[in-house]
Amino acid sequence: MLLTLALASMVPQGPGSSLAPVVINEFQYDDNGTDDVEYVELFNRTALPIDISGWKLQGEEGDLTGAANGAFTFPGTPGSMTSVILPGSYLLVSQPLVPNHDPNYVLPTTVLENGGTTAVLGADGVTLRDDLGNVIDAVVWEAVGWTAAVPTWMEGTGCYGGYQLSLGLATLNGAAMGRWIDGFDSNDNGADFVMLAYSPGQPNGFGNTLALPVEENFDAGVGTTITNVFASSFVSPTIQDPAAITTSGVGIWTLPPSPQGGNCATLHDNTGGGNSQISRNSVGTDYLVELYVYVPGSNAAITTAEKEGWAVGVGTTDSFGHPYDVVGTYYPGLLCTMGNGPGGTGIAWIGYQSSTQTEIYLVDLNNGGPGATVIGGPIVATTGVNDGWQRLRIRASGNSVVGNFGGTYGVDDGQRFTATITPRLYGQVYLQYRECISTNANMHPLTIDALQIYGTLDSSVTFFGTPSPTNFGTPNISVSGGLPSVGNSAFSIDCTGLLPGGVSLVALDAGAPLPGIPIPGAPATMLVYAAPTVLISVFNSLVGTASFAFPIPPVNSLLGISLVTQYFDVDPTLGVPLPLGSSRGCQLLVGNG
Repeated sequence: MLLTLALASMVPQGPGSSLAPVVINEFQYDDNGTDDVEYVELFNRTALPIDISGWKLQGEEGDLTGAANGAFTFPGTPGSMTSVILPGSYLLVSQPLVPNHDPNYVLPTTVLENGGTTAVLGADGVTLRDDLGNVIDAVVWEAVGWTAAVPTWMEGTGCYGGYQLSLGLATLNGAAMGRWIDGFDSNDNGADFVMLAYSPGQPNGFGNTLALPVEENFDAGVGTTITNVFASSFVSPTIQDPAAITTSGVGIWTLPPSPQGGNCATLHDNTGGGNSQISRNSVGTDYLVELYVYVPGSNAAITTAEKEGWAVGVGTTDSFGHPYDVVGTYYPGLLCTMGNGPGGTGIAWIGYQSSTQTEIYLVDLNNGGPGATVIGGPIVATTGVNDGWQRLRIRASGNSVVGNFGGTYGVDDGQRFTATITPRLYGQVYLQYRECISTNANMHPLTIDALQIYGTLDSSVTFFGTPSPTNFGTPNISVSGGLPSVGNSAFSIDCTGLLPGGVSLVALDAGAPLPGIPIPGAPATMLVYAAPTVLISVFNSLVGTASFAFPIPPVNSLLGISLVTQYFDVDPTLGVPLPLGSSRGCQLLVGNG
């Protein structure tokens, strides 16, 4: 075994900064049944087989008052090659009901404990140890409740939230925690793990196959559940008529239609408790998410000891949707406690609903542990002022974040907040709702419409080629009003060096630029870079300038469109059949930032 590990340390490990040859790749420590579908999946990050005979999965207790947790020892003695993980392969230690279960690796029920409860904080973990007791890898869950001494093997601050596999859903939900790329290990649990549709013994994200972009208007029939867009922790989003939203078995909430119109969706568990959704697209790095959210100005049916919280974020979530208490006043005096911890990471809009108002913040939750940073807010929504349907938008790209509250759908406007952050290595779009209300009929659940999820693309303008002069000057194309971004109504294509008081032609073409094609009858120096698929005439000013307004519609689906444009200036004094001067070419890439 020592030789194998020595050789493994000499070859490239998996992605991330960790040198561990084998990592805990996916796990589930709890379910809503009898805890009989728990598992730990290991992954070999190296290019060599790894013999783990005699190694151990050790349950770790986060409470000093708790008894020691159980362990599982891998069959065989060190060096016997009894338990081997091939390069880039998995080894599943699980209970018998777990898919792909191997009868040689049966997980004792004492290894993975459930952490805390909805009322009592608690934390647990599991370490992978070699036959000498050295910790190779470690994961902690519900880390907010860790009260024991912090061990040296804890990676980052652990996974702060609580995760429960909800049996009975046809899609089995997204409550398993897995590394966002198989084997990725930066030694920070909160940055390495995301909630995924579970896939024991299979590549992580096996169920995340939805292609971007995602556009969902929730206009199916009332009562339809949405399972194609989201993996859900407990209850899938439900299509509702905004005029008669069923909050529980009996409660009715009457809302106006959203600006998109038609039906909408509620994202709550109508029996109470928390509920979370993750988008089913592959885990990526940069996202734009935009939607309408109904923001109540108050919930007069609840008391001061009752509150609701929701979040729309780019990062990952836990199962229960407990909001991070950025204000520090959300949980004190509440009927229920934080329980198994806040479980959001990354960038999120978070709403805190009470009997008198809704407070909304844009927050950098980082890896979900301590140290969240408020980027924007509070935005205080009160009845009749700024409540009702509001557009929310997050654009997270690299180290840049833009958040918009209100304003025009598809436009970077409204109350706008920006931040430069530590670049994200992963991301999903997630939505959370958690009620702390004694009567479920009084819930005002997270209610949304017109959800759109796109990747991000920076807008750009590129100039190329050479101009051709007239007898009055050399046309020089430029742009003004910012970049060609979705929703930029001020964008313009301009030119100087034109015939004063004359007429110019602006050519527009979709796709790639031409290589510079000479035209018979035109001056020999005039080259066409933009095929005149669309040709617009503009009048030059008396000082030889022209401007062609080219507003970019507020339609996210325009993302990625490439346009080529060029000015042609008419000069009759050139003495050729096509008396035209021309600018260089200009290529426009429509982005969303």
